[in-house]
Amino acid sequence: MLVLQSLLVGGSILAVLAWAALAGYLLRVQRRRRAVSQSWTAATRRLDSAELRGLPEAERTAQIRSLLQQSSRDALLEAASDPQTSADLFQLLAAYIDERWPHSLEQDAAAHDTSLDRSRRIVSIRILFRLNHPSIVGLLARAIEDGDTVLADSGLALLGRSTDARAIDVLLNALRSQRHPAAVVASHIEHSPQRIADRLKGLLVDTDPVVRFWGATLLARYHDASLEFDLAVLTEDADARVRKAAIQTLGVIGADLAADCASRLLSDPQPFVRAHAARALGELERSDRAEQVTRLLGDTDWWTRLAAREALESMGAEVWPVLVRCLDHKDRFVRNGAAEVIQNLGVLDSLVVMEAASDNPAPAKIALLKRIVSAGGMRFTDSLIERAGPRIGARITELLASMGLEHVGAR
Repeated sequence: MLVLQSLLVGGSILAVLAWAALAGYLLRVQRRRRAVSQSWTAATRRLDSAELRGLPEAERTAQIRSLLQQSSRDALLEAASDPQTSADLFQLLAAYIDERWPHSLEQDAAAHDTSLDRSRRIVSIRILFRLNHPSIVGLLARAIEDGDTVLADSGLALLGRSTDARAIDVLLNALRSQRHPAAVVASHIEHSPQRIADRLKGLLVDTDPVVRFWGATLLARYHDASLEFDLAVLTEDADARVRKAAIQTLGVIGADLAADCASRLLSDPQPFVRAHAARALGELERSDRAEQVTRLLGDTDWWTRLAAREALESMGAEVWPVLVRCLDHKDRFVRNGAAEVIQNLGVLDSLVVMEAASDNPAPAKIALLKRIVSAGGMRFTDSLIERAGPRIGARITELLASMGLEHVGAR
């Protein structure tokens, strides 16, 4: 028993000593990092001072060489890869790293085995990218082919910022291979500073519908009338996602051909295609196609009905005559949708307030008001009264009652 107690006591003492040693080590590391950080801050301020700013790089390096020499390679790599590092300090650090560890950046950027190597690889790639190194595109291509997600994400982001035409080749190949989520790759292509409409047109004829979809989607940023025909072809694509993407982009960049395609797709078998066709006509402000869009007010799909209402609203007050004809439609959804669009256009509120304020409301307007309110339903009248406020709302309640209508709150 005494032996066991002695072992336990001895083990406890060793554990405490080990913990104390670890704590002491971590504290020393933390103090060292803080000291290095403070030194870097002081060095940055000195380098940016008017006294040193105009000196040759070699002389400026000499001013902080002692700090550079006592810093580890990883610390220098992190400092150089930090986007907040000024251009002058970045150039100085990159030159010093190359002087002290020749060709290490290219070697670290080419491959990795451990997690530490991966970190060095990522920061080395960032430094070479900022240096516009001639091998950077190839290194980035290799990085996104690697099975490491973190490395690939970093590589894709840099390719998306590149002004090198070869970077677009790599991104388009990545989109086609789909080794990474197509949406992620497409996002980086979309934000590229390069104008690549002609390159994207090639995606429209790819055998993979996912690639065609993204090709059509990405072309939305290019307001080029010459693209209309190529996209119009895709509105007859066998894949509904591609038809949807094509008509969505045509709604942004198209003209008459786009409107014709959208009108045809209003009867597409897929609800989301019909919905985007309606929205396209709204984006194009084709009030001359409003009659066709009103058919979707009674669609079996709720989102399609919503798209039709919003499309009609975006066409403006010119659709008023078309909406009035819908108020007597046999389909309740069509009647209700038309009344809601009239309300959202502001026409109803103006009509009601004018007639409520009049001592002799015009019979024709009263009849029209009754048709609109009847089509909208009882909740519709409640909303109308709430928007009008208490004073005019009371007069509107009387007006509705005179037409044989009452609102829910009056029950």
